[in-house]
Amino acid sequence: MSMSDDEKAFMLLEEAVNKAQLSLEKTKYFQPFLMLLNEAGKIEVFENELKDSMESYALLEETLKECIEMGDIEVMVLVVDTEIPEKFVEDIPHGIRLHLEEKSQAGKKISARFLYVPYELCQVPNEEMYVKLHTPIAVGFPAEYLIR
Repeated sequence: MSMSDDEKAFMLLEEAVNKAQLSLEKTKYFQPFLMLLNEAGKIEVFENELKDSMESYALLEETLKECIEMGDIEVMVLVVDTEIPEKFVEDIPHGIRLHLEEKSQAGKKISARFLYVPYELCQVPNEEMYVKLHTPIAVGFPAEYLIR
């Protein structure tokens, strides 16, 4: 049984949030990364060693553009640890930002989304640190990468 387009996007988003959450629990931070789902259903993850988050993100954008030129990307998620813009912040200013684009949405006016997942780093005395995730905030806009 094949997955629907929505199921593919949710699966990739879940993988991306889990990866970011694990990194936050270990190091209180995570480097930007890119996750792609190809037409065969295979997930590819791209990371780099650049310490500067802006430079790392820019390099991942270049990697994404190269992958798009080569073909078969169904869904992409570009992920960064960020401050949530003030107009969306309630109480939690830090968030995981997921830039989601799907091939199946390419022809639509609102064909991409930023999902901000607010998080808090928490620790109980004598326990490991954990990440408390809050309700995601979605912001739609025209696709930048997976366009027709």
